[in-house]
Amino acid sequence: MKEVRRMRALALVAVLGVAGCSRQEAKSDASKAEKGVPTAGTAAASEHEEIPETVKLTSAAIAEAGIDTWAVKPVSLEHLLVLNGNVAANENRLITVAAQVRGRVTAMPADLGARVGQGAPLVVIESVELGKAQEEFIRALSDLRLASRTYERAKALVGAKAISMGEFQSREGDYLGKRAAAEAAERGLRLLGETDGEIARIRAAIEAGNPLGFPDGIRLSLSAPFPGRVVERKVAPGALVEALQPLVTVADISSVWVFMQAYEKDLSMLREGVAVTIRTEAYPEKAFKGKIDFLGSMVDSATRTIQLRATVSNPEERLRPGMFVKGHVDVPQSYEGKTVVAVPQSAFQTMEGRSVVFVQTEPGAFVRRMVETGHTFGGFTEVYSGVKAGDVVVTEGSFVLKSEFAKATLAEDH
Repeated sequence: MKEVRRMRALALVAVLGVAGCSRQEAKSDASKAEKGVPTAGTAAASEHEEIPETVKLTSAAIAEAGIDTWAVKPVSLEHLLVLNGNVAANENRLITVAAQVRGRVTAMPADLGARVGQGAPLVVIESVELGKAQEEFIRALSDLRLASRTYERAKALVGAKAISMGEFQSREGDYLGKRAAAEAAERGLRLLGETDGEIARIRAAIEAGNPLGFPDGIRLSLSAPFPGRVVERKVAPGALVEALQPLVTVADISSVWVFMQAYEKDLSMLREGVAVTIRTEAYPEKAFKGKIDFLGSMVDSATRTIQLRATVSNPEERLRPGMFVKGHVDVPQSYEGKTVVAVPQSAFQTMEGRSVVFVQTEPGAFVRRMVETGHTFGGFTEVYSGVKAGDVVVTEGSFVLKSEFAKATLAEDH
């Protein structure tokens, strides 16, 4: 009986000891929590919520995904910036010809696409309005001729005191008025587009006393201001046209403009005067040389690009306005020869809004690395941080790894 009571007492002491230990551990955990020391339970919870940085694939999965790698090493990139662009006419060598008068088109000597020289006739217009202006000029010249003779006689007579000074001044005033009227008529004729040759012919005829008559309509010939090609005809022979109506467009495409788009990050390498080589699929063997002569002042908010323009020599007229081209911009010498760490463009993916690459740490094990990138040249992109020389990055199949990381993240969340 005494033995039984002794065993019951020992059991009670053991229970009380265990309870005491539990309370002591609870107090210890509470004390650690107050001091910011993680406990076993919180560490487990924290580990569960952490986003995975590593995924592992079997050899079969790697082969199926076509994963290929590339060892990162310092490289000396050929700093050649390749930009997309399109060809446009050089607006300094592009003109649309129009007449200053109303009339009817009687002839168009230059057909569409024809090459024309400077001064070559493009459009011939018959204009009653021009005829009236020429008539006014002829009358003004005739009046001036008569007033000039009267004025010359008056100068001789006043010198001989045959007429009064008042009469001389009257004849002088008439002469000066007629001269001003003739000059005004000539300016009006020139504004309507009359040529210097025709004006000189009229003057010579009046001075020689030859009557010219007053035609009902005068033909006006519009000529090319510089050599080029007829790239557009807006009217046809026989058409009635208004003053300043566009008739023919002439372009000299021996020099063209090429407009290109550059990203913000590349602006530090671009400036006016930098050489550029233009290449096109139509003539893959041909290189067209030019220089950047314009940098846009604003960045496009949608594409985050800025427009730049190069004037390119095109003597054989192979580049045509509207063509798509590639602009190879030669980066200034101060930037060339810089040794950097670079990664093939195919290695980059975007996760959580940032550029990442996947680094192989051991066979079948891959970690993701957030990277800061720089300029891109020849298929390689500079990397400022995130990887170093010697790292092995995934170049082919990186999208598959991006999917694996996404699936691993979802698995951890659940």
